[in-house]
Amino acid sequence: MAKSDRERWDRRYADPIARLKKRGHNPLLERHVLPVRPGSRALELACGLGRNALWLAEQGYRVDAIDISLEALRHARAEMLRRDVSGVSFILGDLDHFPLPDVPYDLVVVFRFLDRALFPAIRDRARPGGLVVYQTFNLRRLEQQPTFSKEHLLRPGELAEHFPGWTVLEASDDGDVSTFVGRKPARA
Repeated sequence: MAKSDRERWDRRYADPIARLKKRGHNPLLERHVLPVRPGSRALELACGLGRNALWLAEQGYRVDAIDISLEALRHARAEMLRRDVSGVSFILGDLDHFPLPDVPYDLVVVFRFLDRALFPAIRDRARPGGLVVYQTFNLRRLEQQPTFSKEHLLRPGELAEHFPGWTVLEASDDGDVSTFVGRKPARA
């Protein structure tokens, strides 16, 4: 695990003001998450404080939620206990090196994280007919934050290119944020 990355994120999540800014799940999920069948599974990458994972568990998903920050996962677990939610497995892992669980998921969720090397694994982990909900920053972010790493920014329109042959339910580049929601083709 990259200690400097982990330390940087741990410092950020240790700040109570930063944690207060991160309230509630992403509303994109409400637009695309359908009623859950018993046994449905979800995977969230770079889950941070677990707000999306917890909401998904409240909808009935069994969720694997991965993040590099032990500090973030401690807060997420405390919130899970406070809300009396079950069904979330918080996993400490550096996604630069951590292999994704080899499980078929009905839903894979990624917000504000980009590692292009993970796209094949994300496609593979979605079961046939499953959804990927992905939203992160694009190159327009440099207009507001010129020092942002270009490696972690999408080209407008890039997200959909990583899911060829998928049914696109939503794709946009709104300001400095790119969004993709797609359904993996069902097996023939």
